[in-house]
Amino acid sequence: MKNNFLKFGICILAAGTIFCSSIGFHKTVYGTDTKRSEDNSDNGIKESLNEISDTEIKRDPDSGINLDSFYISEDNYKENMNNIVMPYIENRMKSGYIDGIDNAKLYYELYNADDAKGNIVISHGYTESLEKYHEMIYYFLKSGYNVFGIEHRGHGRSGSLGVADKSQIYVNSFSDYIEDFKTFMDEVVVPNSNGMELYLYAHSMGGAIGSRFLEVYPQYFSKAVLNAPMMEVDTGNIPDFIAKVVVKAAVAFGQDGKYVIGKKPFSPCYSFNSVGTSSENRWTYINELINENEEIQRGEASYKWTDEAFKVTKEITKKENASKVTIPILLFQAGDDAYVRPGGQNKFAEYAQNCELVKMDNAKHEIYLENDDIQKPYIKQLIEFYNN
Repeated sequence: MKNNFLKFGICILAAGTIFCSSIGFHKTVYGTDTKRSEDNSDNGIKESLNEISDTEIKRDPDSGINLDSFYISEDNYKENMNNIVMPYIENRMKSGYIDGIDNAKLYYELYNADDAKGNIVISHGYTESLEKYHEMIYYFLKSGYNVFGIEHRGHGRSGSLGVADKSQIYVNSFSDYIEDFKTFMDEVVVPNSNGMELYLYAHSMGGAIGSRFLEVYPQYFSKAVLNAPMMEVDTGNIPDFIAKVVVKAAVAFGQDGKYVIGKKPFSPCYSFNSVGTSSENRWTYINELINENEEIQRGEASYKWTDEAFKVTKEITKKENASKVTIPILLFQAGDDAYVRPGGQNKFAEYAQNCELVKMDNAKHEIYLENDDIQKPYIKQLIEFYNN
């Protein structure tokens, strides 16, 4: 009987060669999102919540924005990033480390705006680091917001969790990301917020982390922008249930630290046609940053990470969970997204109590790095959302 079960498992794993090669996780330069385990969806998430009283929050109704005065276009992009953006943000930046779950050393940055009126917290995507958000950080600072960002465990300067190699993406439980984020909020963000409102900006995997955080810890943020959040994994031409069975079987048979079939370690070689933006200048700039810094180079997903991703998206999009989110949400959905599916986003937008779904028809996954025609109105809309 045991031998028959083992043979069945081997057949399932062999089928993974066909099935999992179609799963649409992005590559190192433009990573997707992460998810959290259904089994661990509530276990391991502490219920001791810090009370943040609305009476302690200063509010500024100013909604004006003159984006033209500080917008960084694709023209001369690298030169303007190096000569305008980087000196401006580096002069306002502090960095450090906090201890996350299992004593993981987690890297963070904070930026102080001139005459700040609020605070924006960045939750980055799969395989990413805060290096990809310099342009967004610049816009937030110029709009009057302090900025906070953490590099999630296994990403960037928070160190590697890879089993197959140090660039691999691996996590024991998605709840680790959630608890790390809560520690960051408690130890860094809230103490340095000066009593002003806290706003979330979360992309892709970071959108999964952020949305689940909002469901479990609803008292921290006053508003949130979710950019192409990972709420349903794109499995390509393979039905979801088959992909999930293959991945779960791989984990059950001790393959959790292996790469999903067809996924690879970090490589500096990528085709522009396969990345998450149609802006070649923005992509080239980011790609050069990553290729020059081994510390932020990340490859693709392990079976364990993928299993956690499937599980957490199921939790996020349950009506009983999403309906707990009552704050205003602006959810941007990329019309040309090859990394995450829109179905989960549609469910969350329907169930959350105050969520506006904005469809960006021609945008790829990384709207915040898109071409000027897409990115500029996007920036204007999200800043006005925070301001109002």
